[in-house]
Amino acid sequence: MIEMLIVALVGGLLVSLLILVNRVIFPTILSYPWSTKNPLKCQQQTIVFAGSFNPPHNGHLAMIEYLSKTYQNVILVIGMNPNKTYKVSPQVRAEILENMIVSRKIDKSRVRVKVVSGYIWRYAMAQNAVAMIRGIRTWGKDGKDERALYILNTWGPIVFGPLKWPLETIYMEGDPKFVGVSSTAIRELCDLSRTLTNDELTVRLKGMVPREVQKDILQAYITNDDH
Repeated sequence: MIEMLIVALVGGLLVSLLILVNRVIFPTILSYPWSTKNPLKCQQQTIVFAGSFNPPHNGHLAMIEYLSKTYQNVILVIGMNPNKTYKVSPQVRAEILENMIVSRKIDKSRVRVKVVSGYIWRYAMAQNAVAMIRGIRTWGKDGKDERALYILNTWGPIVFGPLKWPLETIYMEGDPKFVGVSSTAIRELCDLSRTLTNDELTVRLKGMVPREVQKDILQAYITNDDH
């Protein structure tokens, strides 16, 4: 009897291990157009969309708008390391993101922004989220870096606790019309503040971020000694 229990336990552990390994090797990727594919069966649930949002842009906003219409509760999480110094703090980025949501008239009863210190998967579990979302350009371009994070999110709960079945991470590929829009491109544009006026920078930001937050981004990402 004991031997049978041991065999069953070992078999269950092996099956669980294979499921988790398969999840990392073959992640769920939600390609555009997103509305034609919904990897989660239940829409009346909480999901966590984690990112640096440094800064947020129209590509992020398109994803958030879709998620807010698809799921009941969307939590936008910006991770924070209390031992790290940021040029633009997570709190400032969160404020810009909230202003973006207002500018697009996204239902704020379904979307909220949180700055989280510590493991984001642990926070997501505490919120009873059914999955975590990551925005990417394509898996071919971002998959290498994302896979390392996915391994942490998959094995973290098992190694560091709480000992729960790991949440799945769903990867959303961006809308192709925003292929040239990225947080890096916006930061690099702001670095041109020594050679361009704020008005010229504002013109170049058109199409990258909503007009309502352009000044907020310039104020946050241009250092005081740039002019």
